[in-house]
Amino acid sequence: MTRVRWVWLVLFAVVLFRTAWLGDDALISLRTVLNLTHGYGLTYNLHERVQTFTHPLWLGLITSAYWVVGNIFHAAFAVSIVTSLVVFGLVLRAARSATQLWIAGGVLLASHAFVDYSTSGLENPLTALVAIATLGWAAREPRGERWLAGTWAGVSAAYLTRPDAVLLVLPVALWASWQVRPRRKAALAVVAGLVPAALWTLFSLVYYGFAFPNTAYAKLAADIHVNERLWQGLIYLLDSINRDPVTLTAIGVALIVATIERSKEAWFSAAGIVLTLVYVVWIGGDFMSGRFLAAPVLMAVWMLVRMQRLTQAEWWPVLAVLAVAAIASPQLPVRSDRTFDSSGTHSGIVDERGVYFQTWSLLKADRLAFAEPEWPRWDGQMTPEHVLDTCGLMGADGLSWGPRTYMLDECALADPLMARLPSIWKEEWRPGHYRRMVPDGYRESVQQDGNLLRDPKLAEYYTALRTVVRGPSLWSADRLRTIWRMNRGQLDSRINRQFYKFDGADTTLESLSRVQPDGTPWDAPGSRTFQTVLAVTVPDQLKRRVLDISLDSDDRYRLTFLKKNRIVSAVVVDVVPRDRRVPGLASHLVTIPERARKHGFDTIAIVSIAGDARKAVGHLLLDGEPATAIELGRRFGADR
Repeated sequence: MTRVRWVWLVLFAVVLFRTAWLGDDALISLRTVLNLTHGYGLTYNLHERVQTFTHPLWLGLITSAYWVVGNIFHAAFAVSIVTSLVVFGLVLRAARSATQLWIAGGVLLASHAFVDYSTSGLENPLTALVAIATLGWAAREPRGERWLAGTWAGVSAAYLTRPDAVLLVLPVALWASWQVRPRRKAALAVVAGLVPAALWTLFSLVYYGFAFPNTAYAKLAADIHVNERLWQGLIYLLDSINRDPVTLTAIGVALIVATIERSKEAWFSAAGIVLTLVYVVWIGGDFMSGRFLAAPVLMAVWMLVRMQRLTQAEWWPVLAVLAVAAIASPQLPVRSDRTFDSSGTHSGIVDERGVYFQTWSLLKADRLAFAEPEWPRWDGQMTPEHVLDTCGLMGADGLSWGPRTYMLDECALADPLMARLPSIWKEEWRPGHYRRMVPDGYRESVQQDGNLLRDPKLAEYYTALRTVVRGPSLWSADRLRTIWRMNRGQLDSRINRQFYKFDGADTTLESLSRVQPDGTPWDAPGSRTFQTVLAVTVPDQLKRRVLDISLDSDDRYRLTFLKKNRIVSAVVVDVVPRDRRVPGLASHLVTIPERARKHGFDTIAIVSIAGDARKAVGHLLLDGEPATAIELGRRFGADR
């Protein structure tokens, strides 16, 4: 089988070079590498200590390669390709029969998730390598303290590659801990294995001021309700079935066969895959189709090639099912060429390789492609020359504009303040792109390296944050005290979450209780104008039946009822017909949807969905409120 393995490896190398590309998220890390190697520190923006990467071990590999080859793009390609070839070769070597060899090579070459993210510049190849290396080590004998320490060192390596990659190897590590006696020696071995992860966390806490990457805080603060996340996570899996049917099919087959194999290695590998899939659904998936499934499908193939109990006859149905799933793929990676392009967007999920292949791939490269960016060494100047707003393309723009440009990231992945603000509320949101409101005075603050925020409470919060991320001394007593306070959440009350969640357009029911007659100018005193959405905070009570609202008569609106950040129901208020329309405001008597009456609501989000730039609410009355009961009773009775 050795010759066959070499054939598969050569074929994979060809496919790898034909599909090699770099994604924008990877370019964000490359900017950090350039900053580090040119004297700006382990940062993304000029002298602002913010961890924008989730993969310190991967970043270290690229940095080392960059010092060797001298070109940041070549370094990223080289590390990705070499690591992926090693992973593919290890899987082929583990195959115990010719049939398993065909399954390994066929599935991995047919899987868009695995092939696409074998390059891209992201940490997926290292995640795969760490996962199978840890599983391989855990399958060894004898099982003593050194063996256990090595298993937990694999957990550390997974954490340093990407924190959530720990889920892939955690079950086998917990099982390994149970195998070692006495318990005291087992505990010491676990601690020894976790030392690398602990040291990095300590470094991050001191250097950045926070234990976890800034991206984690940005996503935790996004305030997306769990029901919406779960549904989006399921859509992420459905998107994979549509674009890349062999990936989830292989995972499903491996989980089923694991129940037949009845080996601890298979069971704990399966548990790692299941934990990862549950996590992917829980967080709402990702905007990159298949990215979070690349490691699980590799784990599934690893399980299949190491299984021993199935007979040759039992392997044929497995091979047939996987072959049908591979053939059903809309476009097999092995057929990809330089014409490859994006295959569209589904619920915010895109074929990321398709998006960037035409500009950041090896097949489309010319003599000037991937030239080393001009990156001046730090000269002591701390004030940026430009401030550029962005949400997406932070990598490409960050490299092209250079270190002197401050990239003001409205999606908060690289911004320490906005990562702590809630994302702007939207009925439809895209995973990983949670746009924030830019606080008044914040652009001037980063441009002038000061605190010019006009929100006094947020300014107090930002003063503390600046001490952490911009303070000149890492070890000052004031900075260390501030790190302690911020990590304990003692300053979180300074953030007006309702205000920033609705882009500064929030008000109360009481402020809209004065009735505005029909025909009142849309911008008359007492009316509340807004751009796209206005949030009205209301007392939460059940069994409300009707509301009276006056809106600009030539616009179409949707009233979305929310409770604790969850969408309960919605109703559309249409444009007033032309024969009844008068200029200015027009009142509407709206029946509150059944779900909102039954479950209650604490916020009404008034969203403009069609019309001109004149968006306004004159008044809003709800039955059940003492101040409006008489007026609504009269209107509701007349309407009936």
